[in-house]
Amino acid sequence: MRHFGRFGIAVSLFLVITGVSGITGAHAAVLGCGQVVTTSTTLTADVGPCADNGIIVGADNIVLNLGGHHVFGTPQPGDGAGVLIAGRHGVTVLNGTVTDFDGGVVIANGGNNTVRAVTARDNLGSSGDPIIPDTLYGDGILIEGSSNNTILANRTVNNGPFSGIGLISRSDSDHVFSTAPTTGNIIRANQVTDNVACRQGAHPGCDNDGVRLEPGVGPGNTVIANFVARNGLDGISLFADTDHNSVESNYVADNGFNGTVPGDGVRIFGSFNLIRANTALDNAAGGVTVGRRPISPPGSLPPSQTGNPRGKFNTLTANHAAGSNVEDLYDSNPNCDNNVWHANSGTKVAPPCTLG
Repeated sequence: MRHFGRFGIAVSLFLVITGVSGITGAHAAVLGCGQVVTTSTTLTADVGPCADNGIIVGADNIVLNLGGHHVFGTPQPGDGAGVLIAGRHGVTVLNGTVTDFDGGVVIANGGNNTVRAVTARDNLGSSGDPIIPDTLYGDGILIEGSSNNTILANRTVNNGPFSGIGLISRSDSDHVFSTAPTTGNIIRANQVTDNVACRQGAHPGCDNDGVRLEPGVGPGNTVIANFVARNGLDGISLFADTDHNSVESNYVADNGFNGTVPGDGVRIFGSFNLIRANTALDNAAGGVTVGRRPISPPGSLPPSQTGNPRGKFNTLTANHAAGSNVEDLYDSNPNCDNNVWHANSGTKVAPPCTLG
């Protein structure tokens, strides 16, 4: 039987930070859908329903305080972003709720922005469906080709089909931006839960990750002290070529029960990453894994699982995993190869070097 443990440091820090009412000095305003803001602004009313973007930030170094209000799209795909920060620097968005867009809060290019105390819920894009055209986005909070941003003490719930919080550095059909490095971002003290929204249309795949770092993201991104639970596929996933990042002190539980395949708590395909002091409980496949997801009975390494060309030179230390349906600790590289596993704990492990 699956269960929740303690909320831990992420929720405690969330409550402390979101207890702050916001930033003063912004002028109060009622905004319309698609409006561009160029000065610090505090909303005095909800915005929506919006069919083509909610609020667009049009200047650097300003504060958009949602004032506890709701920015919302429509039930149909194609609504764009709830809050769009494109090519901007030094912007802060805080204190409100963004729902029913293709992407909740989207940072595209630019850098040094902050998203704090925002609830991004039910933001759902379409991708790979033969009937419904692809939309941009598909995430609760998204960083595209942008560096040195801080995503702090937010809630992301039931977004998709990609992630609750996503980082991407290479433009594709669902994320069209100027390809640029995605480095030095901090994802801290967020609640990332129940991101299980499926793709719309004839092929409703449910492969949402809680926190997702896509190929090429890095170096220097930090995912720390987040509460990540009940997401469709993996809790925290580092794709191939996500190198020199750190995943530390996260509580990751009950993920992977709604994907097209069972998911893991923390999964690493990249290299030279630090995975430290995470707690991974009761996930559908693996707890903390490197390389291909284990699909075989505990303790066995079939040939299809051993040839992973990536997932090298990672350091995994002081992680605790338990209650996984397949393996608590897993490395698809025979004898862990060049990955360093140290002082980890788990019951079902393969190979034994994962205990360190």
